[in-house]
Amino acid sequence: MLVRNLTQYAVVLTEEQKRMQELQRQLKKKEELAAADSEEQAAGDKPERVGERAKLVCRAGAVALLVSAVQPRMAPSDSVRDAVAEIMAALAVSPELRGLLVQQGGVRALLGTLLTSDAPKAGMALRALRQQRDKHAAFALAKIGISVPPHLAFADVRQVARLLLCLLLEDTEPQALLMRFEALLALTNLASAPPGSAADIRGYLANDLEGFPVIETCVLSEHPMVRRAATELVCNLVYDQRVFERFAANSDSGVPPPEQDTSCRIVEIDDAVESEEDLSYRSKRLHLLVALADVDDMPTRSAAAGALAVLSSDPRCCRYLFLAHPRASSIFLSLVRDTEEEGESDDGQAAAVGFKHRVAVIWANAASCGDSRVSDALRRESGVVESLRLMASDS
Repeated sequence: MLVRNLTQYAVVLTEEQKRMQELQRQLKKKEELAAADSEEQAAGDKPERVGERAKLVCRAGAVALLVSAVQPRMAPSDSVRDAVAEIMAALAVSPELRGLLVQQGGVRALLGTLLTSDAPKAGMALRALRQQRDKHAAFALAKIGISVPPHLAFADVRQVARLLLCLLLEDTEPQALLMRFEALLALTNLASAPPGSAADIRGYLANDLEGFPVIETCVLSEHPMVRRAATELVCNLVYDQRVFERFAANSDSGVPPPEQDTSCRIVEIDDAVESEEDLSYRSKRLHLLVALADVDDMPTRSAAAGALAVLSSDPRCCRYLFLAHPRASSIFLSLVRDTEEEGESDDGQAAAVGFKHRVAVIWANAASCGDSRVSDALRRESGVVESLRLMASDS
């Protein structure tokens, strides 16, 4: 409990708790003394102060102590397990301590002895974690999964993936958004193994665990960081054939057949009222990725464009993007042009190159998809050929 007190960060309060705290302050008679006490306590609770204490505690050998304390031979009580899980989650806040948690058996303890009997198991449907100890364990694993390569950190990647997906369903905790964000980052790392390799869990994550609908919900999040992390995860998942098919299936169902006049291709939408037929492109999953490729956040745009570059290898997707969607082609062109103005910094130049590469892949796939109408649409788009020539001469 002493270690727990030393390593705990300030509690994140809900809005209701903040209001109650403010009312309590107003009711105190000795306001100056109360303010002084509050300032002194706040100084000790600052994240940097807690982080320094956590490092000192780890240097003193606390991780080995915690792992030993929850071994079955020690017959640990539930209160001891609860405290150790909470401490592990607090220690994992510091990126430099995450490797130490792996090296000294913290991950084995989190997965082996700290999870409650109520934690999700193989064959169970996904649901939010009910026990606080399981939430702390999953949160700690998410933080570790962000910094440490999954194949080094986790012996059972599938169990970790199941816990992290359950963390995406969290909505009762004050830190729910942070939990979702960090779980998505860790899942993106888990889904980054080479496609088809022994470590590739994309299909298990998205299909076997039925995690794709949960991830899609996060893509629609109003919080830009959660939306960005979810889009990056989708970009990794589209390499799985079944996830790929979710986007490609029926994507070209609204495209006119070849024998019809190609002049009926949907053009830029203006302020005129659109017919239901004109709006049919919005019902496709690909439309969401196109929309995300046009948001203000550059990493989100990059991830969405990366996913579209992979999906454009399918002729159905190319027909949708260039014959049915009213803005996809102009958005791709803007990705090339806008990033040229990102600045002369290394990060800005790297981003510009990345966007050009993604768009070049999309255009190359479209030109070779086997449908002459797509090639014609590319040729008609003002600036495409010129941009390709500039990219072809780029050293």
